[in-house]
Amino acid sequence: MNITPNYITAQEWQSLFEKKDPAVLVPMTKLSIEPEPAKQRDPNAEFYRKEETPWFAEYKKSEEGRAALENMLEETATAIKNEYLKAEAKQFDKTIYHMFDDYHEFKEQLRYLNPELSKKHFGFTLGFNEQIQVTDPDEVLTPAEFTYLTEALNSREQLKNDLKAHAKIVMGLLDHYSEKFDSQYKLNLENYSKVIDYGQIFSRNHIVNYMDTIIYQIERNAPKHEDEEERKPLVDIHA
Repeated sequence: MNITPNYITAQEWQSLFEKKDPAVLVPMTKLSIEPEPAKQRDPNAEFYRKEETPWFAEYKKSEEGRAALENMLEETATAIKNEYLKAEAKQFDKTIYHMFDDYHEFKEQLRYLNPELSKKHFGFTLGFNEQIQVTDPDEVLTPAEFTYLTEALNSREQLKNDLKAHAKIVMGLLDHYSEKFDSQYKLNLENYSKVIDYGQIFSRNHIVNYMDTIIYQIERNAPKHEDEEERKPLVDIHA
């Protein structure tokens, strides 16, 4: 009697491997992993992101603070918001006064460095690249003068830092200071240079008050939010 062995011989193993189903074979070239698409940057959001209630920021950092918010009286919440806006308005003034002094110091130096250029009106604003951008409302600057002023102003690091800080303050006040600012207007890093001109504010200001002048420029030059949902004010149950 022949007894069949209960194991597979080496020849049988090789036969099994040679009978691969071509339908399940995938060429290695088809297994290449597609790289994940890079996330698109949003310079506007990176520069300034709208917060719902920035005056409660410290409360939101702890469990005790969040509990206090849940039981906070409306009058207390309103007082906290008003103190926050008061501090932001004070910082608005402090920063813009620094820029005023820096700008006029530069213009005074220009009288000696480049007398002809010093006679021309020019201003500055914040560009989309977060650099100082020269403004030329009268269109009197030559390309060489424009380049010279751009390089010279951007070399003033304190002016550049104050400018970026002030732009963020203005955007925050536009979002939350409804007693003065109209939040239906859209202001961000991308369109800031088309809306705000500090040269006009510092040299041709017939309103005198800097905040009122900024508001005037926003209402005159900034676009309105087109999306009705985006236009709605943020809801704050405590304010």
